[in-house]
Amino acid sequence: MPLATCDRCKKMFTKMSDLVICPQCLPQEEEDYERLRDILQESPQLTAEQLSEKTDIELSCVLRCIASGRIQSMDQGERVRCGRCGAPAISSSKKLCESCLNQLSQEVAKAQSKIRLPKKREVELGRALNVSEEQPIRVSRSLDYRKRSGM
Repeated sequence: MPLATCDRCKKMFTKMSDLVICPQCLPQEEEDYERLRDILQESPQLTAEQLSEKTDIELSCVLRCIASGRIQSMDQGERVRCGRCGAPAISSSKKLCESCLNQLSQEVAKAQSKIRLPKKREVELGRALNVSEEQPIRVSRSLDYRKRSGM
């Protein structure tokens, strides 16, 4: 299990998830988040620095909440742009517009389909190598077959 340094108390702890806070500091972090959320509901236009001053919560805690997507200041949300086309992004954590996100998903799906052999070709190759459909095809056997058949 990986070790990490708590962003709050700077002590080492065993990292169980993507949290950067140790289990001992987590209750205080949650309490600070609740206070930040309450203040933002009253005054959503506050910047991270103003929010830190108003709540007496460290700026690093405010920035952690923003980075994790738990809170989003209006000022920051307006500046986040798509990394591909420059249009307004869906959120500060995604950093893509909806159009580019859909396009990227299609590109990934297309690339995945090119990587996989069509099932029919896979079965034909398996028969030529005397392999049943349940057995994996070994690369060395596949290369030997190609050499023998002149592929």
